[in-house]
Amino acid sequence: MEKFDEAITCVRIVHPGEHPEAPWASVDTARWADTPVESGPLRHQIEHHMRRVGERFSAVAWSEGDATIVFDGRPTPGRIVRAGDRWWAARCTRNGTEVSIVAHDWHPAVIMVATVTDPVPLLARLRPAPPRLRTEPEPEPVPPHLSREPHRALVDVILQNDRQRTAWLADGGPAPELPGYWSTLWDAAVRRQMALADQPETEAERVVSSTVNHLAALSQHADWFHDDARLRERAIAETLLYGTGISDTVPSRAAQRAWERRHAADRAAGPAGAYAADQQWLDAWTGWARRDPPA
Repeated sequence: MEKFDEAITCVRIVHPGEHPEAPWASVDTARWADTPVESGPLRHQIEHHMRRVGERFSAVAWSEGDATIVFDGRPTPGRIVRAGDRWWAARCTRNGTEVSIVAHDWHPAVIMVATVTDPVPLLARLRPAPPRLRTEPEPEPVPPHLSREPHRALVDVILQNDRQRTAWLADGGPAPELPGYWSTLWDAAVRRQMALADQPETEAERVVSSTVNHLAALSQHADWFHDDARLRERAIAETLLYGTGISDTVPSRAAQRAWERRHAADRAAGPAGAYAADQQWLDAWTGWARRDPPA
């Protein structure tokens, strides 16, 4: 269930199969007081589930059209989206209540939904899943070519993961994962930060996290960071110099200070203040990029 101001706004019921490969369906019922709701494009709901199982959107044919859903015995007009032969999603709205269905390998002749007035029998059919024992994998050693500059290696890994995640969000497929040596590399960067900036471990961890997040945010919000390799390298180098305390007089100092204010505003200034700080940070980097002369 989802709630807003203690009022239930959405209920999701998942009808699983008897085994992992069996057909299943998920039914979302949503409302927002007396205002008609809209839960976003139906295609996005299919995409969400395809990502979870590692399937690519581009590998299947997509189609969309009108549909009729029998809602509590009454035919109700709606829409349906199909992705290949195994996925489909349908939606209809009646009396301010929106019902969305996503299904995999379930193909009824007539799509029918019924209101459950007493959820107890439905819940009684649920069988608790057996507990799974989780074991933490042994950390992998950092490749020799990365261990010399752990800060830069950490940034390169997170930027590569960000690019992979962008591609995954756009087309699905196997979810990107950080390499097995990530925790070892992180520890190496923290130790290096402690030595370079003479900081205690907790402060060094905070600064390393802020530095990595800074460049990841820049990658997500600044087009020039992707389009201009020279500017990207300059931005990375200056952010690392500033973050490690080696130099606080880098040309991007205004942008570095703006990031610190933005980071603080996220926690204390509320949505409006955070938005303003975010814009000031981007403007500072844009000004830096425009002033930087071509090589």
